[in-house]
Amino acid sequence: MSWKWKEEYLDRLLVPFGLLIIITYHVFLFNRYRKSPLTTVVGSEDYYKKIWAEKTLQLDAKDRGTSVNVISSNISAANTLSSVSLVMSSLIGAWIGSSNDKNIFVSSIIYGDSSSTIISIKYVALLSCFLISFAAFIQTTRHYALAAFLISLPSCDIPVNYVQKPILKYVW
Repeated sequence: MSWKWKEEYLDRLLVPFGLLIIITYHVFLFNRYRKSPLTTVVGSEDYYKKIWAEKTLQLDAKDRGTSVNVISSNISAANTLSSVSLVMSSLIGAWIGSSNDKNIFVSSIIYGDSSSTIISIKYVALLSCFLISFAAFIQTTRHYALAAFLISLPSCDIPVNYVQKPILKYVW
């Protein structure tokens, strides 16, 4: 009695292994960010954004136009990425809705287990990733809009950390 390898076994092996690698990496990165933040890209960006917000608020209100333009560019980028996420979600949703069991593209695109239940689970997982990224980019837009509003206030003495908090909010 010999054990014969089937293509369906590939999902049972690679998915848990891939999740283990991703979770291990993120735990390592989070610990490194907490212990020595300047050794990570996120920590360095946080540090420079704090300095930027502090220096921006030291300017006169009429000279803060460049800072508002920088934040407006970030808002535009977040809006573009949220639109792309929403379009991808729509395409995947339409693909799920129009597919049937005898779809010719299923065998050429999906590798591994190609039963209809597993394919549906794969599509729904992909769809949920794009919907979560859409929500994250919308929240990023909201935080940057608040920062732009606070920076553009004329002759108002607001604490620096009120501007730093929305700029440093990471949703993703």
